[in-house]
Amino acid sequence: MRICKSYTKVERQQHIEDWKISSVSKAVYAKSAGISPTTFYNWFREPDNEKGNFVEINHRGKVFDNPHEIVIENGSISIRVPLSLGKRELQTIFEALGSVQ
Repeated sequence: MRICKSYTKVERQQHIEDWKISSVSKAVYAKSAGISPTTFYNWFREPDNEKGNFVEINHRGKVFDNPHEIVIENGSISIRVPLSLGKRELQTIFEALGSVQ
């Protein structure tokens, strides 16, 4: 009989932060921390918000020239994103924006 441990959002985030500074693969980190590698990989696919898979974008009254793209801003960085991009490309952009300080 397998017993599955449940992790809080804070615990999951702490493990992800620890992994980022560990310089080992996700699989190696997960095994060393006693976490199923599959479980650990799944944490990277979960949305960061409680609203599901959607991210609220506040356009702040801006009028966009092109109806086929959105503009994502983070501080002084502004990125025009074609609406035709797939999930992986968008995820890469959001991860990059999240790492910009």
